[in-house]
Amino acid sequence: MVRYLRMFRAFAASEFQFEMEYRGNFYLSIFEMFLVIGTSIGAVLIMFGHTTTMNGWTLPEMIVLLGVYYLIQGGVNLVFSPSFERLMEHVRVGTLDFHLLKPVNVQFLVSTRHLRVVRAADLGLGLVVVIVGLLQVGAQIGVAQSLLFALSLFFGVMLVYSLLLGLVTLSFWFVRVENLLAIFWAFTEAGRFPVDVYPLWLRVSLSTIVPIGIAVTAPANAIAGRMDAVGVALLGAGTALAVGIASALWRRGLRSYTGASA
Repeated sequence: MVRYLRMFRAFAASEFQFEMEYRGNFYLSIFEMFLVIGTSIGAVLIMFGHTTTMNGWTLPEMIVLLGVYYLIQGGVNLVFSPSFERLMEHVRVGTLDFHLLKPVNVQFLVSTRHLRVVRAADLGLGLVVVIVGLLQVGAQIGVAQSLLFALSLFFGVMLVYSLLLGLVTLSFWFVRVENLLAIFWAFTEAGRFPVDVYPLWLRVSLSTIVPIGIAVTAPANAIAGRMDAVGVALLGAGTALAVGIASALWRRGLRSYTGASA
């Protein structure tokens, strides 16, 4: 474990040095994130200017959920998204061989090798939004609630990771799967709102096929005291199953890879 943590730190340091070669672009990206999160909060404020609740969700709770959304989105875009984009290209041109020859777990390597360090700003801004929402809620957050929130947030990120891994693994059999990823990212936009405000068909889709809804709503419920330890445990079991299936699909796809040396 320590070995992999050191590797991840080395990956992060390398990617940070690369991004700082273009400092203007780095700072503009952070400014863009401020605008995106600011407009999202503005949209929520406009909606709640005409109502006091949305299917039982108050304005402070919606702000908490919005912060959780950017925490999860930031984590995925920081680590997994750039790595998987490179993975599809490696499979297409046959250069995945260079990863396969390294004496490390290949799934770990292809999942974390390339980072978009600037997206760490999403994590910071998302955390600020969560704290602001909690201050407005006025809830007393204990150790148990904080632990449930951290666990459900981790499970939410891993749910999204398992779906992404499964989608990019399809590149072993299909030339390009970018269109599938575009559909996935379009669905993730729905995670800005609680999954239970949507119609039944979309609610089911956002909880199973594209689990961004439950990945975002569950941590928000946990920190607001709406979700107990049993619910978080069930979420963890579902996450373990999803990651296991995605990993099995990855290993199956890897056996189908021919590469440049074939």
